[in-house]
Amino acid sequence: MAGEKLLSETACKAAKPTTNMYYLNDGAGLRLRCRPNGSRTWIYRYRFNGHEKSIGLGSYPQVSLRIARSKAAESNALVIEGKNPSLEKKLKRAKSATQEAQTFGSVARDWMSHNKPDWSEKHFARNEGLIRLYLMPHLGLLPIQEIESSYLFATLKPVYDKGTKESARRARGIAAQIFDYGIDTYRCTHNPAKSMRSNKHFKKPIVNHLKALPKGDVPLLIAELRKTGIEQRLKPQTVCSLLLMLYTGHRDHAVRGAKWKEFNLASSTWIVPGERMKGTKETKRTRAPHEVPLPSQAVEALLELKSISFSGPNGFVFSANTKTGYMAENTLRLALHRLGFKVTAHGIRSLITDVLNEQGFNADAIERQLDHKERNEVRRAYLRSNFEKERHAMMQFFADWCDGKEQNSSNILRFTGHASR
Repeated sequence: MAGEKLLSETACKAAKPTTNMYYLNDGAGLRLRCRPNGSRTWIYRYRFNGHEKSIGLGSYPQVSLRIARSKAAESNALVIEGKNPSLEKKLKRAKSATQEAQTFGSVARDWMSHNKPDWSEKHFARNEGLIRLYLMPHLGLLPIQEIESSYLFATLKPVYDKGTKESARRARGIAAQIFDYGIDTYRCTHNPAKSMRSNKHFKKPIVNHLKALPKGDVPLLIAELRKTGIEQRLKPQTVCSLLLMLYTGHRDHAVRGAKWKEFNLASSTWIVPGERMKGTKETKRTRAPHEVPLPSQAVEALLELKSISFSGPNGFVFSANTKTGYMAENTLRLALHRLGFKVTAHGIRSLITDVLNEQGFNADAIERQLDHKERNEVRRAYLRSNFEKERHAMMQFFADWCDGKEQNSSNILRFTGHASR
């Protein structure tokens, strides 16, 4: 009889699989379907627009008899209202999926995926870390449309107040880009992070830039790097990398990731592939290799290191037990500090710029050596010279200057030129 309850939990638990599928009826359209594989599923049968239909209500025992009856009653109420329970279930599921796509976390993940092809690994990792540490814990599950400036302020204020001020400011900037992406993909209509840009609480911290290596400290640095045996506090790879950076002026990351195949020590040349130079992922794909002249002191240092650590042409010059396989990011800066020089690796590049400009060398050749981009687009289009001969002589002069031999290099030609930076 309709509405009569024929099942009990005991009967449901006792239902065993047989060769053929069978049903246990509970009345009012509800029944338990038992398959040969042992699965048991609640089914609600109903008629809609003159046709018999059915809808699944979940698996037993995860959905108990009591809960199944409640779901069947809800479905029956929809039929009475003239609604199709099966269609309503699909609409509810779609709405739930749509709501999930509207959360800050979902938009943030989409934003990261959208930009990943254009970012360097370092830039991607930095943004991912800021989002994961400072934004996701409080904003990840919230509907992005509902987030107001006051809540974002309450999220980032503790980060700023505990001393990680620059991280809080950067996290706000990333949040602003995520909200912009949400607006562009029609998932929100406002950007609360942008309105916080001028918030006076998040004052820009005072940055104490480490100065360039003073010219007077160069002999002291060279003396430290020339020490041997127990007097030398640094590993051979670290000593060689510092000398290579000093004698070429190349960037820290390019030095650390160098491979032996990039060097032609016979011709005193280092060819750095374009993908390892500074720039976006897209520009790195298309830019030409950068030729770096090696003064005799740099060649000597590399030959000495090669004699004890060469692992083949494809091996890293400064190999290390790290995720990348080569020297870690802060190694050179910490090595300089350990030797008593409170400067960054970039401080050495500033030293080279100062010395060579003071000595009257061609400013364009200096900029090309340091791989600085010409800011004037018209001039950059015509300035295609590599200044190879001039740069070889220039960097040999600088290496001799570092070693106190510059007086023996007075026959080197110097060419003054337009300073672009």
